[in-house]
Amino acid sequence: MSSSPVPASDNLSPPSENRLYPELFALHREIHDFSKDLENFSRLLKIQRRIISSIEEAENEIRDAKIYGKNPKDWQYVRYNFLCLGDCLAFLYVDRFSLKQTYFDTNTYNIKQSGGFILGKDGHKNEMMALENAISHNIPAVLCDITNVLRYGDICLLGDSDPVPIEVKSSKTKDRRSKRQKLKLQTLSDFLKSDHAENFRGVSGSTIRVECSTSPKLYNRELQDAVKEAIKRGSVSFEVDECLRVVIISEDNVDYAKLFGEKNLLSKSLITSVNEIKTNMLWGCYYPYPLTFSDPASFEAFVRGEIHIFTILYLEKFEEKLASEHVTLNVEASEYKIECHMHFPDLVIEDPTARFTIGEHMMCRIWTDFISPRWIVDNSILSVRNAIGKRRA
Repeated sequence: MSSSPVPASDNLSPPSENRLYPELFALHREIHDFSKDLENFSRLLKIQRRIISSIEEAENEIRDAKIYGKNPKDWQYVRYNFLCLGDCLAFLYVDRFSLKQTYFDTNTYNIKQSGGFILGKDGHKNEMMALENAISHNIPAVLCDITNVLRYGDICLLGDSDPVPIEVKSSKTKDRRSKRQKLKLQTLSDFLKSDHAENFRGVSGSTIRVECSTSPKLYNRELQDAVKEAIKRGSVSFEVDECLRVVIISEDNVDYAKLFGEKNLLSKSLITSVNEIKTNMLWGCYYPYPLTFSDPASFEAFVRGEIHIFTILYLEKFEEKLASEHVTLNVEASEYKIECHMHFPDLVIEDPTARFTIGEHMMCRIWTDFISPRWIVDNSILSVRNAIGKRRA
């Protein structure tokens, strides 16, 4: 948590140029055009083939770099951006909050290990045959290995409200690892079907999945307009819900005090470098930034690191402006974690020690999904009341 406008610098500097950038940016435009006609399944397959080809080319460069003792970070970054395009295909069909479930392990709340490289992978041919078969039957499907978010199964069917991961058999041999994978896939599938699980992800007791009361309210359009303006003028900032300031910079000489809001820095604040999340390849299961940045020039500038985006969440204002007479808020934040505790003075429940918390994953969507802080609080309040109502029914 910071009280001064000192922007965090990227641990990695993205490459300004790469021979795969033209294909990356062309595919970005292709995906946004495809989003207007999601029933064009032959196009869905063609896009995936192009992503696979580019990922394999990047993986070749990464392996060569390691063999010859070079730093592979630039190619790892480029490969990651193609995986983000693969994520876009999944998010075009399935709700963002449902896809979150495919990213984490079922035994703990740790991130599930990814599938690794496509290049030279045993079973890739069979997986492609299964993908082609699904799409030929007009079922939207995505190869899991071209995404960051889909970490169960080999292909994922996307024709329903929830993702349906499918394991493709590549061998009759059943070792301990494949049995564990099958069990985890079954556990996840059962949870998605019933919206309920016991001792799920290492958390004792019941886990209940509750549908959002309303669609997320985003400030992505305002963000994109500000990015375009910053590219022209050098820097821009705007406020959201009286508690969040968004700063976009595309110049070297910056008046940080003016951009970050000098007076507001008297209150507690949490400054987040959105670029650092992207450049350090930590976007994970959040809404893919290639979908947020529909404008090609803005997306290209963000990938190359030509624009820098910061968010400043004023914690005292968050607690004050988003609370009500029925709910009080208390935000606990550090450099590594943020969560918001909600207290309902008028809510009568069976367990007086129960705590209601907006967890880190949802709070971080303020600067990854660019969701309104007010919507996050209001939706969480409604979710608590709806969940309690269901338990009493």
